[in-house]
Amino acid sequence: MNSTLRIVLPILILVAGFGIKTILLATGPQTKSQEAVSYLPLVEVMVMQAETTRVELPAFGEVRPRATTMLVAEVAARVTEVSPNLYRGAFFNAGEVMVKLNDTDYQNAVAMAAAEVQKADAALLLEEAEARVASADWNQLGEGPIPSLVAREPQLAAAHAARAAALANLAMANSNLARTVIRAPFDGRCLQRNLEVGVWVAPGVGLASIYAIDAAEVTLPIAANQLDHLGLKVDGSSPPLAVRLEAQVGDQMATWQGYIVRTEASVDPGTRMVTAIAQIDAPFRPNADGTPALAPGMFLRATIIGRELHNVFRVPRSAVLDGDRVRVVDEANQAHEIPVEVIYRTTNECLISHGLEPGTQLIISALPLFLENMDVMVFGAENGAPR
Repeated sequence: MNSTLRIVLPILILVAGFGIKTILLATGPQTKSQEAVSYLPLVEVMVMQAETTRVELPAFGEVRPRATTMLVAEVAARVTEVSPNLYRGAFFNAGEVMVKLNDTDYQNAVAMAAAEVQKADAALLLEEAEARVASADWNQLGEGPIPSLVAREPQLAAAHAARAAALANLAMANSNLARTVIRAPFDGRCLQRNLEVGVWVAPGVGLASIYAIDAAEVTLPIAANQLDHLGLKVDGSSPPLAVRLEAQVGDQMATWQGYIVRTEASVDPGTRMVTAIAQIDAPFRPNADGTPALAPGMFLRATIIGRELHNVFRVPRSAVLDGDRVRVVDEANQAHEIPVEVIYRTTNECLISHGLEPGTQLIISALPLFLENMDVMVFGAENGAPR
């Protein structure tokens, strides 16, 4: 009995388990099959449109006067008068008397030179009269042409030379007298003054440093490879270029308009930069429109307006990869990498002249993984803007 149970019981357990399995499979929920879903990379694109634009090159430079000079004494004398406009920072006009020197000795020198001229005139008249008398006597008593010594030609020549020397001395005396009055050579402003009334000055001594206020110059270093985009030439034959200059003055951002007038004659050997000279007209006095005055030594931010570029494409700089390559999407929504020619770069954008066509969809978003001809999903695009 026990042996029979040991044999039958496992069989009954297996049969019962199989039956339960069959019932569960028959009565359980049915699983529906689903198709596999593929997820494509999502990219943002910009539809390319050709445009005509001008290069705007940023630069920084220092203001300096167009002309700076030193008022110098040309004669030795004591200072008797100094203009009140010859103090530091004062303005003056062209031709204004800046310094007067004691002219007593030079007036006396003019009087003495004038007397020497009168003396030479009298001597010349006397020689001319004696020459006429000698010629008349020869004509009555002599035969043949009159000898030069008889006609007193050497004496006449000496008298003429003495008169010319006297006139030259008079002109020099008048010139020295005029030099006792020192005038401003241009409309300007005083930088530094080195004299006071009563000081004795000698020829060549600098009296004051001044600068012209009709124009200011701003030195703007430019990379040599940017000159062509601006239309600048180092030989000085370039036409004037417009430039906008800005600086923070107090609590406002002031703007001045200028133009590039020339470039310096050499390239800086250390930086390989070419220095362009921008000129601003009449910047050292406040303008009627409220623009503040400039001062030598100020630093300005410049935007140089270059030549026109036609049929170029403006793209974000982040969209241009190393080696000047970009990624685009074709009509089948497949991505490709193509070479382009970048003619100008700024911090935020590039200008491309070749490699793109109007209507091209440029990828401007990052692609962590890229394969040529890979399928992508494009979202939102309008002409000339990201989509």
